[in-house]
Amino acid sequence: MKNANSLRVAKEANVRDDRTGSDLRRRIVNGISGRYRFVPVLIAIALIWLFFYAMNDRFLSPRNLTNLAVQIVVTAVLALGLVLVLIVKEIDLSVAALSAVTAGVMGYLLVAVGLPSWLCLLAAIVTGSAVGLVQGLIISRFRAPAFIVTLGTSLAMQGALLLLLPRSGSIPLSGTDVQWIANSFLPPAYGYLLLAVGIGVVAALLVQSSNHKRRLGIHQSILSNVLLPILALGLAGGVVVAVLNLDRGVPTPVALLAVLLSSMAYVTTQTKFGVHLYAIGGNIEASRRAAINVGRVRIYTFVIAGALAGIAGIIAASRTLGVSAQSGSGTLLLEAVAAAVIGGASLFGGRGSVWAALLGALLIGSITNGLSLISAPTEVKYLVQGLILVLAVTADGLLSKEAKS
Repeated sequence: MKNANSLRVAKEANVRDDRTGSDLRRRIVNGISGRYRFVPVLIAIALIWLFFYAMNDRFLSPRNLTNLAVQIVVTAVLALGLVLVLIVKEIDLSVAALSAVTAGVMGYLLVAVGLPSWLCLLAAIVTGSAVGLVQGLIISRFRAPAFIVTLGTSLAMQGALLLLLPRSGSIPLSGTDVQWIANSFLPPAYGYLLLAVGIGVVAALLVQSSNHKRRLGIHQSILSNVLLPILALGLAGGVVVAVLNLDRGVPTPVALLAVLLSSMAYVTTQTKFGVHLYAIGGNIEASRRAAINVGRVRIYTFVIAGALAGIAGIIAASRTLGVSAQSGSGTLLLEAVAAAVIGGASLFGGRGSVWAALLGALLIGSITNGLSLISAPTEVKYLVQGLILVLAVTADGLLSKEAKS
């Protein structure tokens, strides 16, 4: 009798242990795939930085970190648009080629036609938005696969770029007003002012989000949900600005990226459009039943991605001081997609944050910068970037599977 009771008690204890272990595993998976998705990315970035610093101590010098910050901007801006597209469970393979065409439009109007700089910049962004609008309409109205539509657009954009280029094969931008965009720096005081404004915006968003959840009856800890994130942002941002000021100051494209990230963070977290993005990515049928105009949201998403591609094209052309047939080519699309996925945007939709674009671009950019600094051959760079993308997609699939189980 005693043996039977002991066996029953042991079985109940094992069941409780299994349940406890399962609950803990689920909490960890949900945390990594959700709110704390940035943690493994930050750990990976720290390990990458330590590795390249051990290989070459110039990697963490203020000059190289400033160069790294400028190098990742174009990738991050493209990845920002891709994050929004991925959230609604779509894909856009045209952003890299589109960025080159928008830069070509800007360069042609500026150099060949002689229009004012501000009008040329506006034309580039409008061109990107218009192409995104056409793609969104085709995908939404005709139910065409986004993969094929955007791939076809990418090929068409390569042809359009060649049509825009003169016989010399390039449009030089040296000496124009556009060159200052990617080759200028903020005064030290302005860098800290920008940081203060950014912290204020993030603080307002966090407080507003916390108050909204409290009104819905969801318990919110002010310390963990508001104060600690603001403190962490202030410390990290202060270190970044201080390091950049040791060289030439905060680069203008980095400041522009910060403004874009803050704006998109507001749009995705504090507007009805942002709520609809995640609803559609999470369950499209439920979204339709909730009277969400799925087609319209998709169209707006591709328009925003197109506009961001236009901005990225402007920055890239300003940085290289020209537009050529090589613009937007190479591994730019691969890096943008990898940055979005590595940062936490899911290929299965409904999950991701605009900050994923920054973290993913920083990780990809750190590897590219480090490999260049140690003079690694081109084949090694391609091999590493390809493997990183495969690993990121595999991890995303595993997290999605575990979260659903």
